[in-house]
Amino acid sequence: MKNNKIIKVILAAGLSKRFGLSNKILAKINKKTLIETILDRLIEIDSNQNNIIVIGGNDYNSLKKTLKKYDVKIFYNKNYKNGLGSSVSFIFKKQINKNGIMFIPGDMPLISKKDFKKLINTFVHKKNKIISPCYKKQNGNPLIIPKIYFDLLKNLKKDEGARKFLPSKDFIHVPCSYGTIFDIDTKCELLKAKLLNKKINY
Repeated sequence: MKNNKIIKVILAAGLSKRFGLSNKILAKINKKTLIETILDRLIEIDSNQNNIIVIGGNDYNSLKKTLKKYDVKIFYNKNYKNGLGSSVSFIFKKQINKNGIMFIPGDMPLISKKDFKKLINTFVHKKNKIISPCYKKQNGNPLIIPKIYFDLLKNLKKDEGARKFLPSKDFIHVPCSYGTIFDIDTKCELLKAKLLNKKINY
């Protein structure tokens, strides 16, 4: 699938406060860590790993060790304790020569290849629109943000995403599956993800 106009950014810097002592991004589902599950799916739809960036922070050395078999860029966000906004703004300060950035939370391993493709195809055909998945009227992730908004989001801080700072009129909401609204914050949700993963056709 040709989607070189988009860079995919996996947000993997969080503190996992509700998950316990371990880093939830490195918890396993179907014998793979959450982040490997997401990465493998992205690589299946675009084998060019130069189009993928991982932003780490918490437990960064373990993250790098886990991903050493991949040829993706891994950046360290020194301000990761400030929350999600610091990772989002971090990448906007880099020189990104793409038409858009897809932001994928590293704790959402149930997003299917079909949904990734659907969102990317919508972005390619809808110039300068913000692409968001939705499931039963609930907005989800990943979000694709076009280049025209990069400067606007360079100064995000704290634990806030980009969505509320973007004009609602420029959003296109794409019907997708349950995986686009399901994230893992607790060990109970990890167990649920393992059960759901066996039933989903990716």
